[in-house]
Amino acid sequence: MIKIVSFDIWKTLLDTSKFYQLISEKLSSLTGKPLENVYKELMNTYYEAIEARLKGLFKKPIYDSAKFFAEKMGISIDDLFKATVQAILDERIKNISFPDSEKALIELKRRNLKIAFLGNVLFWPGMATRIILEQNNLLKYADITLFGDEIGVQKPDKEVFEILADQANCKINEILHVGDSLINDFAGALIAGARATLLKRGMESEIIVLNNKAYIVNSLVKVPQIVDLINNYK
Repeated sequence: MIKIVSFDIWKTLLDTSKFYQLISEKLSSLTGKPLENVYKELMNTYYEAIEARLKGLFKKPIYDSAKFFAEKMGISIDDLFKATVQAILDERIKNISFPDSEKALIELKRRNLKIAFLGNVLFWPGMATRIILEQNNLLKYADITLFGDEIGVQKPDKEVFEILADQANCKINEILHVGDSLINDFAGALIAGARATLLKRGMESEIIVLNNKAYIVNSLVKVPQIVDLINNYK
């Protein structure tokens, strides 16, 4: 029986590319570099940083990842931080959630389910992501929010899901975790003992059932159906 549904945040609820576009605009203004070049460098470095984080290279996640980005892009750490703050204060930040995000959260609340947001971090802290979630009208749906810089571990570490189970006062197998990352979200949740749903927007099939613990969906609006499948499984 599922008691809580947890969501990854970036690329699941919020559009990373839109946020990075805003940061790129601010960085371009601060550094004088062409916007197109800055955005390309930022996105390329993002994917490299994801790999570096998985390898455990960011012991101090905010500073170490900021230094990683700054060195790769040939900019200062402070310019990166300033650009991020300016992006968060930009009015357009209110429109970076995916269209299916709030719809799914509303439907899950109608089922009286608890909701959690689980966020890994790079060069901005979890509290900043909470602000962005609030600006996109999503934070109000969360009963629990956990971020890597605050709890000291990041997905796919099983301790993230253990902390969630403790805060939600439930068993790990009563958690359904949803996210876009095959490693951080899908494998991480399954290895920890939770149920997992991999989000693959653009997939032709709406729902793929791998077994009673693992699912794939092409939209967050299908997540309530996954909850029903699990809770009605015999």
